[in-house]
Amino acid sequence: MNDSTINKDKMLRLVSHLDQALKELDALAQIDKATVLATRERFAMEQLFYRAAMCCIDLCYHIVSRNREPVPETYRGCFKQLVLSGMIPPELGAQLEKLASLRNMIAHAYISLDYGLLYDYLNELDELRQFRDVVISIAA
Repeated sequence: MNDSTINKDKMLRLVSHLDQALKELDALAQIDKATVLATRERFAMEQLFYRAAMCCIDLCYHIVSRNREPVPETYRGCFKQLVLSGMIPPELGAQLEKLASLRNMIAHAYISLDYGLLYDYLNELDELRQFRDVVISIAA
């Protein structure tokens, strides 16, 4: 990838937003599930997951488009493209596709959103950190 095509400031700004969301999600993970589900914290959790997902998606599209690859039509497809280009391993790609599905569920089905399952996803934040590290290495 030609470094001159990457907007490093944009990428680092998105990483900063991702870091903030992850920090706050980590704090929610320290609160017991029943308390989170019974309070307004569940709505904070929802919005933080949405923000984290959108940061990852925006980063993905920036990388793919700057790499002069076909721009995927779906969020899941964007992460698949990063796998196909060898930028992320297939296992990470699969987890990020799951995140894209989670984002869609939050955006389009909030009335039937299962906050218990969303809380359980707090245990899977390492994949977001792994993607963050990949992005940092690309922006460096």
